Amino acid sequence: MSSDVLNQAFALSIRLLEHKTYHDLTHQFINILMEFEGVKDAASYEIFSLSRKHKDDIAASHIEYLVRRFPLSLDDNVHDEYSHLIDQIVQQHQGGIIHLSDEHERYIAMDVVENVKPRRVVLVKGSINEADYEQLVGLFKVYERLVILLDSKERDNLTHLHNRQTMDLILNQVFEYYQTTGTDCEDKRSWVAILDIDHFKAVNDNFGHLYGDEVLILFSGLMEKTFRHTDFLFRFGGEEFLVIINRVSKEGVAQALERFRKEVESCHFPFGKITVSIGYTFVNPNVDQRSLLEFADAALYTAKSNGRNRIEYEDQKKSQNDANDIEFF
Repeated sequence: MSSDVLNQAFALSIRLLEHKTYHDLTHQFINILMEFEGVKDAASYEIFSLSRKHKDDIAASHIEYLVRRFPLSLDDNVHDEYSHLIDQIVQQHQGGIIHLSDEHERYIAMDVVENVKPRRVVLVKGSINEADYEQLVGLFKVYERLVILLDSKERDNLTHLHNRQTMDLILNQVFEYYQTTGTDCEDKRSWVAILDIDHFKAVNDNFGHLYGDEVLILFSGLMEKTFRHTDFLFRFGGEEFLVIINRVSKEGVAQALERFRKEVESCHFPFGKITVSIGYTFVNPNVDQRSLLEFADAALYTAKSNGRNRIEYEDQKKSQNDANDIEFF
C-alpha cells in the first residue's frame, strides 16, 4: 500500500473517530461512502428482530423483524426501494460485508450484529474499484468497533435501556422530525411519558439495594415487552423511566400506557407487588425540550398526588392559559 493511500485511510478513519454519538458517526460514515467513485447511494437501517414463528414447536425459517431507517423514521415499519435487499440480509446473513445484486444494480451491505441492540445495516448502491474497496473494508471495521463502543456508552449500565444523555439527543431528533415535516395530525402524534415506580425508596430500605436493582431490571424488561420497537425507552434517573411513543392518537397512547400499568400491577416481583405512576403529554415542536419534560413531570406529580398507580395527562394549552391567568403583585 502506497503512503498516499495509507495517509488517506488514516484521514478517513480520523473523520469517524471525531464523533461521540452513533447518530453523528453514522452521518459521517454515509458522507464518506458517498465520496467513493461509483457509489450512487448509501443508506443505514436499524433492524429489530422479533420472535420466530412456531408451528408444531418447530421454529420457522422466516424471521420476523421491523426496520427503522436512519437518521430517524417514526413509522411502524419502513418499506423503501431497498426493502427486498434488507429482507435478504436478515434472512441469509449474520454480520460482516455482504455483496448483493438485483436485475438493475450491485450493492454492498455492511452488517453490524454482535454486541449491539438493535442490529445495524449500512447499504451501498453502486460499484467501486479494488483499491477503494480495500479502503471500505478497513473503514467498516473502524465503524463497526465504534458502533459497539457507542452503543454501550449510550445505554444505562443496569437496565441496558438508553440513558439520559441519549434521551436528550433522540428527543431533539423527534422535535426536528415534526419541525421539518410540519406534521401535526392529532391521530399521528408522538408522546412523552414519565414512569415512576411507586414507593421505590421503601423497597431499598426494607429489602436492600440488590432487590431494588432487580426491580429496576424487571421493570425495564416489562417496558421492552410492552412497548413497540418504534417507541424509544430510557432510564430517566433513579426509579424514573421515560418513553417516547410515536405516531399514535391520544386514545392510542392512553391504551398503551394503561396496558403497561396493568402489566406492572400484575407482575410478581421478588418481594411481592409494585405499581407505577405515569404522567404524559404530546410532543409539541413549538415548545422547548425542558418545557415539554416539565409538562410530563407535572402530570406525573398529579398522578402521585391523586393516589399513585394511575395515569395523568397534562394539557399544554390549559397549563399555558392557567399560567397566563396568574396575577403577580
